[in-house]
Amino acid sequence: MQAPSDVAAAAQRPARKPTRFTALSVSLSLCGRLLLGLSAATAAAAATLAMTPVAHAAPKASKSIAVHIEGPNAGAIREDILSFMPETLEVVSPEEFRKALRGAGQKKPVGNALVMKNQRKKVVERIRKAAKAAKVEGVIFGVSRTNKRKKKEVHIIYVDQNDGDLAVNEAVPLTGSREERKQALDALLGPTLAQVAPPPPEPEEETSKEGGEGDGEDGEGEGESDDGDKESDDGDEGKEREPHAIGSSLFSVELGVEFVGRWFSYSDPVTTNLRPYDVFGQPALSISGEVYPLASTDIPVLKGLGITAGYAQALGLNSAVDGGDPISTTYQRINLGLRERLALGESSVLGINAGLRFLTFDMDAEGDLARTVPNVSYTLLRLGLDTRVPVGSVGLVLGADYLMPLSSGEVYERFEGASVQGIGAMAGVAIPVASGFEARLLVEYARFFSSFDPPLGAAYVAGGATDQYLGVRLAGAYIH
Repeated sequence: MQAPSDVAAAAQRPARKPTRFTALSVSLSLCGRLLLGLSAATAAAAATLAMTPVAHAAPKASKSIAVHIEGPNAGAIREDILSFMPETLEVVSPEEFRKALRGAGQKKPVGNALVMKNQRKKVVERIRKAAKAAKVEGVIFGVSRTNKRKKKEVHIIYVDQNDGDLAVNEAVPLTGSREERKQALDALLGPTLAQVAPPPPEPEEETSKEGGEGDGEDGEGEGESDDGDKESDDGDEGKEREPHAIGSSLFSVELGVEFVGRWFSYSDPVTTNLRPYDVFGQPALSISGEVYPLASTDIPVLKGLGITAGYAQALGLNSAVDGGDPISTTYQRINLGLRERLALGESSVLGINAGLRFLTFDMDAEGDLARTVPNVSYTLLRLGLDTRVPVGSVGLVLGADYLMPLSSGEVYERFEGASVQGIGAMAGVAIPVASGFEARLLVEYARFFSSFDPPLGAAYVAGGATDQYLGVRLAGAYIH
């Protein structure tokens, strides 16, 4: 039995009230009195200043910079740089600088353009423009990548407001331990940061001497506030989640078109009422997603625990026997489950999956034909592993599942002693196209194999059956 294939902000400003001056209505006598009073006040102030020593409080020096890293393991590299940042340099939030960068025209990841001389000039101009918009002194900008010699590195530049040669423009290898990487980054950036960072403010000796206990208590309070702020910042930095990274995302959504196929056949068929089935290239719509509610925390196990869901439905699928009328056919797949996300090394991710899959393939046949078509309605316990490994700028996706049928459906109910088991596999690539967005090409395969033990004289007699499913999916995904 064969089935044909079918394919398918402008903000309003409040008006200002004009101010009216009534200078013409002020009498000359009043002006004279005001001038006399002002003169007397000025003379008194001058006398007071002459008697009081002048004390100038030195303003607290403050400068800010941005640290922006792209590519695999960007979050960890950024943390390494922040670990040796001078205390007098304030680092703006990643989201604030990303917003400025988008406003400067750099809407996509910079990638290898950072190391290519003919493209780097435009990139540096946009970074400098973003620095002005974010009101920062300079920008540490890095791209984590695999170079032409297949070695992992992070290429770092430092962009300030001055035109000319870059103060830093060099790659740091990502081999060796993390401590060695920190030392290499410190050696590269440390001298420049030391020049940019303001000196620590001098202690205000006069204030501390004259302030007494009251000022000391205030100072202590301020110190506690500063320490608290610093501690809070360090805590946030430690928990900082790298945006749009598959290994630390809060959620992801995928929408795609899938071309599905099914092949059902019997082994050792005896009776003549056993129909095989095949179809391929049938279009279906698919949508899936993952949510990790505690991804921004540091709670072990729970921060990597996510809820997964997926749905696929064939469009306009009809089946038919040779020369027969089309039969409306339903193909539907629903996935619900949990996934534990684990980091493998610095860039790869391992997923451990458990959940349910509901797989239906039903032909709306009538009469004698209904008793021969291989309709199934699987309820499956799904246990599996998946991994994503970066290969250059793309991600390689692989997975395997064990599918244990809790119920199998009509075709298996015709045979006594039916035993059904299933396995699944997945492979594909994910290609980044913009910040948070990627294109995916995925191939999924599921195979159910069964054995029967019918008695002599049974209405349906066969040794077993094989039910195979293949899906080729083209999809777009957003990762937050």
